Amino acid sequence: MIYLKLFVVFAQIGAISFGGGYSILKAIIHYVVDTNRWLTLDQFNEIVAISQSTPGPIGINAATFVGYKIGGIFGSIIATFSVILVPIISSLTLYFFYRRHSENRIVQSVILRLKPVVLGMIAAAAFSFIKTSLGTPLAVVLNICAFILLLKTNIDTVTILLLSGILGYEFFR
Repeated sequence: MIYLKLFVVFAQIGAISFGGGYSILKAIIHYVVDTNRWLTLDQFNEIVAISQSTPGPIGINAATFVGYKIGGIFGSIIATFSVILVPIISSLTLYFFYRRHSENRIVQSVILRLKPVVLGMIAAAAFSFIKTSLGTPLAVVLNICAFILLLKTNIDTVTILLLSGILGYEFFR
C-alpha cells in the first residue's frame, strides 16, 4: 500500500513541477513532511543537502532519496518514476503544441506570466530551508559568509560547499 501512496504523491508533485527541481521542493515538503509525516523537516533538509551534492536534477534526486527512505529500493524506483511521468508526458505534449503555435501572442503571454509563479515557488522553498538552517548565531554567520563568498569572489561553489561542510562539522558536532 505504501508503494501506491508513493506513486500517487510523487505523480502529484511531478504534475506541479513547473520551473525545475527547486520549485517543487516546497511541494515535496508539503506532501512528505506536512501531510503524510513520512519525514521531519530536518530529515528532509538532510535529503536536500545530499540531493544537491549528487549529480542530476535536485527534484528527482530528492524524490529518489525520499522514496528510498520510505520504501527501500523499490520505493525509490517508484518515487523517481512517478515524479517524472507527468512532466515527460506534459513536456512532449507542450513541445509539439509550442512548435506549432510559438508565434501566437496568447502563447507568449502565458509563458511570460508563468515566470513570477515559478520564482514564487522557488522563494517559498528557500524560506522553508531558512527556518532550520539559521538555528544558531554561528550558523547565521556561516550562511552569510558563504553567501558573500559566492557573490563577491570567484571561489568555486564546490570549494565553498566543502569548506562550509568542514566548518559545520567542526562547530556543530
